[in-house]
Order: sequence, then structure tokens, then C-alpha cells
Amino acid sequence: MTGTVVKGIGGFYFVYDGESVVMGKARGNLKRNKELIYVGDIVDFDIDENDKDGECVIHRVKERKNYMTRPPVSNLDILVVVFSLVQPAVNYPVVDKLIAGCELAGIDPVICISKADLAGQEAVAEALSVYSPLYPSVSVNGITGEGIDRLREMISGKKVALAGPSGVGKSTITNLLHAGEPGIEEAEEALLKAATGRISSKTGRGRHTTRHVEIFPLSDGTMLYDTPGFTSLDMPAVEPLTVRDLFPEFRELNRNCRYSDCMHINEPECAVKEALQQGSISVSRYESYLSMTEEVKKWQK
Repeated sequence: MTGTVVKGIGGFYFVYDGESVVMGKARGNLKRNKELIYVGDIVDFDIDENDKDGECVIHRVKERKNYMTRPPVSNLDILVVVFSLVQPAVNYPVVDKLIAGCELAGIDPVICISKADLAGQEAVAEALSVYSPLYPSVSVNGITGEGIDRLREMISGKKVALAGPSGVGKSTITNLLHAGEPGIEEAEEALLKAATGRISSKTGRGRHTTRHVEIFPLSDGTMLYDTPGFTSLDMPAVEPLTVRDLFPEFRELNRNCRYSDCMHINEPECAVKEALQQGSISVSRYESYLSMTEEVKKWQK
């Protein structure tokens, strides 16, 4: 049988096969090889016929599309990059680094401006104008729920997590996406009870657990990753030219620069700097690019 790992606690894993969730453990060969199992992994498993609770044994982790180590998740299709314009004010370098991390990992970013009710229509429209030519973008009003249906359409049927600075309203948006799901509260309660009750009875550990990554399957086929915190993506050591290629608005212009390896900083006859002067490239995006390039150069020293 094949399923998706939707939660892991203390060496026990919960696997969703498309209809129900079954708890189990990894087979000995995975433990001997010290193979990590991430939430989001696609796994092959068998039901343990000798176990009265009908638990499963995971015997193979299939090749991952992508993975992150903080938090430990895999096989994301979409990362919804959430930021607010006020309370807290937007930090564009942080936002753009998250987006660049998506580009590097092969994850599709969706841009979500939260707290639209506080920022005002003009400010929201200006921020959307920076990102909507590049990525699917939406604003959400956490009070009225305006925009949440549009976000639902953007992520429908995909494996999705939310990321962004603390305090921008990721939990509010997650709750809005859950709203109206049949039995979602009961499902959460049952899964928590199973995780704390059955595991504590087997291991003798206390019933209180820290908050873990968990996936909730929604009725439209979306697999929503609920994570304790996703404020940045792992950025391995890369070359400065790689950073340049993580900005899609630069890609066509790269061909028009005088030098093929133009870094768009001090070089003459640079198409990107010309576009910047003409206003067809966002100043904030360009400044984020400079910041990331400088950071990469420091890594190399």
C-alpha cells in the first residue's frame, strides 16, 4: 500500500492512504540506514497483521520531489508566502528570500498579502503590482474572509504550506482555509488523541507533546501542511550567478546585457539596470537581489 506521512511523533508515523489514517513504525532496515522520514513523504507500507490495533509498517520512502529540514517537510507543490504591510511592516528582503528559496527548491510560490483591512486598498494594490506579474498573488482580509476563496482556488488539489514572518496572520489564514471542512475539528481531536494516548501507552512517556508538523487533507484534495514555524527556507551555498537566476524578472533581460555573466551591479550596458531606471523592475526587488548577492559573497569568503 502507498500513502502520505501526515504526522510523526516519537518514532511513530501517521500515514494517510486517501481515505483513512493509520499509525505505524518504520521497518528495521530504514532505522539501520538512519533514513529520516519527513512529514509529506510518500511511503510504501503494509498493515501489521500481528498487531491488534491494525498498525502499519513503513518499508520504503519514495524519492522526494523536494524537502526542507526546518521544519522537516517534503514534497511541497506550493509555498504561500504571507506578509502584511502593517502590524508588522513588510520586510521585503525576507519575503524575497523566501521566494528565491522556492525558486531554488522547485516549489511554486503564491504571494498572499494579509491584514488587507489594516493596510488600505491603495497600499495593497501597490504591493500586488510588484508581485502579480511574476507569481499568483492575492490579498486576504482576516476579519471578513475576503480573498480566501481566491487563495483556495490557487492552491486547490496541491500540497501546500504557509510561510512568512511572525505575526503576519498565518494562523488566521490557516483557520479560514479549514473553515467549512466537514468534521475538521473532530479529525484534529481524534488524531491528537491517538498521537498522545496510544504512543504514551506504548512508551510510558507523558501525554504532553510539543507541536509538530502535521498535514490536514481538505475536501478539495488540498494537503495543507500545518507547521510550527516557516519563516525562512534552507539556502545552501550557491554561486552569485545562481542568485541572479532566482529572479524571474531578470531572466529575459540577462540576454540583452553586454556581458553574459553580468551581475547587474557595476557592469556597463546592463539591461536590468536600464529596466530599473525605466521603472519596469521593482526597486524593492532589486534591493533584495543586492542583499542576497552580498550575503552569498560573504559565504564564499
